Amino acid sequence: MLAASTTTARAPARNPTDAVPETDIYGASQWQLMRLKFRKHQLALWSGRVIVVLYLMAMFCEFVAPYPLARTDLDHMYAPPQRLHWVHDGELHLWPFVYALEGQRHPETLRPVYAEDRSRPLPIQLFARGEPYHLWGLIPMERHLFGVNGGTVFLLGTDSMGRDLLTRIVYGARISLTVGLIGVALSFVFGLLVGAVSGYYGGWVDNTIQRLIEVLRSFPSIPLWMALSAALPASWSPLQIYFGITVVLSFLG
Repeated sequence: MLAASTTTARAPARNPTDAVPETDIYGASQWQLMRLKFRKHQLALWSGRVIVVLYLMAMFCEFVAPYPLARTDLDHMYAPPQRLHWVHDGELHLWPFVYALEGQRHPETLRPVYAEDRSRPLPIQLFARGEPYHLWGLIPMERHLFGVNGGTVFLLGTDSMGRDLLTRIVYGARISLTVGLIGVALSFVFGLLVGAVSGYYGGWVDNTIQRLIEVLRSFPSIPLWMALSAALPASWSPLQIYFGITVVLSFLG
């Protein structure tokens, strides 16, 4: 009876190193084994690609953003996101476009109201010439990743001063993504220096450093960061304040 019965065997779990010869696995270093497992993990691969794209966007945010960061447009305050279109007058276009925005005041609330001008399609242009800027604050350029001629392209709308929200998000990505890298790097350097001094000299130097660290760690993190960031000089530029806060966070870390 047992011999005649048929059972469905479960397929064994696939080992990430199955496709690699056994001799190569035994002779591989730790970094090689990590690379082999990482290459077999599709979710990790796609996540790594997304992270690379985000960091490239942050690195070249002046070029990726359609407008400079300080640009204001009082004629398009609180403008809604402009939709991408593919069909105009019943005809399919092979390249996306947006319609020009026409704004007016609501007769009762006096709030700005916008409508699409269906007679003015504005094709999205790659590497479009736009308002001048300085890449990394050094290289003067006029080309943006995308843009339109003779109109506006607000894919995420604007704020109360007519500033493009997509531009501000792209610029903000540079700070959000780099503060972690720079903070960890500086924390690593500070930790090595303080730990080396504390361990090398010992005695009262070691006790002073360790007690100082314990006092700092006893304060709540957020109020301490707010107090230290408020202590920075008001005359500093936003870039200097950013690096100052990064150094403070790294030192506390």
